[in-house]
Amino acid sequence: MTKERIILFFSFLLVFACNKIDKNIPKEYIRIMGEGSWGYNDDKGNVVIPVGKYKFLNPLDEKGMILAELKNKHGYIDIHENIIVPFEYDDITVFSQELACVKKNGKFGFVNRKGKIVIPVQFENETFFRKNGLALVTKNKLYGFIDKKGKEIIPIKYQNANHVILDSLVTLKKETKWAFFDSFGKQKTDFVYDEIVTTSLNSKDTFWKNGLILVRKNNQIAYLDKNLKEIIPFGKYETGERFNKNRIAIISKNNKYGIIDEFGKERVKAEYDTIEHPEESYHESEIFVAKKGNNIVLLDEHGKKIYDKLKDFSFDYCRMDKKIEKIYHIQNLNGKYGAIDTNGKLIIPIIYDEFEDFGSNYNAIVKYKGKFGLIDSKNKITYPIENEAIYADRRELDYYLINKNNKFGIIDKNLKPIFNFVFQDLSPCFYDTKNRFIAKQNDRYGVIDRGGRIIIPFEYSKMSNWIEYGPGENYHFVTKNNKEGLITKEGKIVIPTIYDSLFYNDENTIILSKNGKYGVKNLQNKTVIPFDYEKIYSDLAFFPKNKEIEFYVLRNGKYFVINNKNKVIKENISKKEVEDKFSYLN
Repeated sequence: MTKERIILFFSFLLVFACNKIDKNIPKEYIRIMGEGSWGYNDDKGNVVIPVGKYKFLNPLDEKGMILAELKNKHGYIDIHENIIVPFEYDDITVFSQELACVKKNGKFGFVNRKGKIVIPVQFENETFFRKNGLALVTKNKLYGFIDKKGKEIIPIKYQNANHVILDSLVTLKKETKWAFFDSFGKQKTDFVYDEIVTTSLNSKDTFWKNGLILVRKNNQIAYLDKNLKEIIPFGKYETGERFNKNRIAIISKNNKYGIIDEFGKERVKAEYDTIEHPEESYHESEIFVAKKGNNIVLLDEHGKKIYDKLKDFSFDYCRMDKKIEKIYHIQNLNGKYGAIDTNGKLIIPIIYDEFEDFGSNYNAIVKYKGKFGLIDSKNKITYPIENEAIYADRRELDYYLINKNNKFGIIDKNLKPIFNFVFQDLSPCFYDTKNRFIAKQNDRYGVIDRGGRIIIPFEYSKMSNWIEYGPGENYHFVTKNNKEGLITKEGKIVIPTIYDSLFYNDENTIILSKNGKYGVKNLQNKTVIPFDYEKIYSDLAFFPKNKEIEFYVLRNGKYFVINNKNKVIKENISKKEVEDKFSYLN
């Protein structure tokens, strides 16, 4: 072979060998949680770090280091369990600006990625370095800033301090006033502010990235730009909120509210009684709600009017052309309901007496001229508006339960019939709302499944569904021939329907009456207290489980207390005491 061909041949071998080896190299590592410990597997399921050793393992960081806890001490290892930062610290943070804060004997310092202490353990607070190269530290309950070499850039002598993720500015408090400093330690303002407000941009805190900085002094507010120049002077507005990510803020003057931009221009004239951000899915929405008298005005995230002359509104989501879109339910001043899109375009006319949420589905329940039906997001009637009632669980839509001409039926979410309108009453069983229903036919109740199979025959004049203090999801209280009893959800008789009254006391006892006498049985139909009494009361619900059960009983005109073994434990109880104690049962 020539020299060139030999080199080329070995190059092919090398490529082939590398490719072959690459197939066996894990592409990623997966954290595994054990019982009180953590480990790692590779992407083929092979154990790399076994569970049972480390109490905690953090995900691999960008440099291949793992924060770990071993025998109540913290350090760093690599994926091969080589110790990089020794396990000698009471706590340790993730790395920021290539340094991690460590805790030892109640004090804090910093280590580098080689595990070397670079800033001695001496501070009173856990801290970290921001992008401006500073960390806020405390000593002797005083505040200051250090750089990554531990040098005090701003002396540790102030009563408080603050810094943010997105800006290089920091603030410090001297006695009762605040001032601005830059990241080089230069003081930028006098200590004159009572408050300097931070805001948030994409979940990161900032002083000025949203537009202007809100400051307070002597019960007045002003707004500063990033150079700390007053753009909106003190006294111009009575109140003001921080600027949001759209660079606008709510303000007030003469007790009226408006919205300004970062140049001080009133985006929304200060003429409303209130302006606020409404609650949307457990967080503050970006849109604004303004009120003037009884009139509500919706404003978008930029302060532009969406819709006005409203009595109320709410958020909803619906399917439009196979996409889920946000909409607003609106109610006009006459109490009628409709819907608009986020641009204020009317998509459902304001004509309905009731209008339930779409809940990200194709259909919504509406009431019009006293009748109920279904519409889609284009206001097309998808099920006739001619029913007395329609019920649907919007959280997990699986069917619609409909009352039509006082007959009940069910259609599925695709509006196909499940049950025709042949029932006098129909309700989902609380223990299986999708598949089982208490139904009434010929004035008698029973239970059927979704396929129409009869689970419990139609023979009861009453049948319980959910009861707050009932015996749980496995039972129904029932009435037959004016007598009460208890059956399982499969129809098996637990307490036969031969009693005049039935009161579920707890999982072990049921108070019953028959032929004017009271007694107690358990869920196995075994007699606990014989039927010897004219009345039995128990307030077990208010007693701890470990306390002996007490029954207040009446016999031969006298009240006394017995336990669940029918043994008298207290005598001479006055009628007034018993009536007062159990007045909630009468």
